[in-house]
Amino acid sequence: MSTTNLFVNAIRVTRQAIPDLLLKNGKRNGSIWKKEALRAATTVGSLLESIQAVPSHTILLGQCEDGFPFMMELGEPELGAILIGCDAGCGKTHQLQVMVDSAIRINSPHDVQIAILSPNPGEWESLQSNGASKKYIQDILAWYDNNAERTIEELTLLAEARRQGGERLGTDILLIMDDLKYIEDLSYEAQVNLHWLLEYGSQSGVWVIGTIDADLSKGFCYWIDTFRTRIIGRVLSSEDADILAMRSDSKASDLGHGMFKVWTGVRWLTYGLVPLGD
Repeated sequence: MSTTNLFVNAIRVTRQAIPDLLLKNGKRNGSIWKKEALRAATTVGSLLESIQAVPSHTILLGQCEDGFPFMMELGEPELGAILIGCDAGCGKTHQLQVMVDSAIRINSPHDVQIAILSPNPGEWESLQSNGASKKYIQDILAWYDNNAERTIEELTLLAEARRQGGERLGTDILLIMDDLKYIEDLSYEAQVNLHWLLEYGSQSGVWVIGTIDADLSKGFCYWIDTFRTRIIGRVLSSEDADILAMRSDSKASDLGHGMFKVWTGVRWLTYGLVPLGD
């Protein structure tokens, strides 16, 4: 199966399961939405409160044009690694923060753990200072920190051990990688480990979520091609948009700041980011 097909199938599963909030038996639960709360939702916290029950192992992407939350289940290995790409300054880091904020609100520390590599670890310091959030955080590291390579190695060993065991066991782990241009500053061994994680980590519950500036896409195809799921923000260059989206019809130049889209298998679904917090 091609990378494009994997992306399309994975997003179709997610779109069916969450924005329409189908139950596992396929029947719609008409009482699942708190309508008044939904109309008032303006933050990650309030948007999640508009839902009476959110499945564990789920993260929020943003708010759809119809006002409903758009969410992603981490139960489908075909999702693979998740790439967020757009022009500089259009919301990549905030998208990551929405995903992390929601993961902490929805899941228990037993369900989800988070490791973060960033050029600016200070953007994430509130997670370490908050007692409740701290339980979810394995590491928040700068790319240049030697411990970053240790974290990548440990997650690779964990994923390999789960894979060799023949089943996906234990806690989902989100490896958040803000700004992929720093990948090539890692040692050769760390790059090999990371490339393996991008290809196979999701099969063992290690979900790699990375961001990249659109204008770097042509020079990073070796890495970009390993990401099966794409989240696309504003991209003015049609060539860069096609590389990031794996399609030629994304119309990413029409998106505003903080707006993103994913392919549902039938059409593009556009959503907007919401502020962090309650």
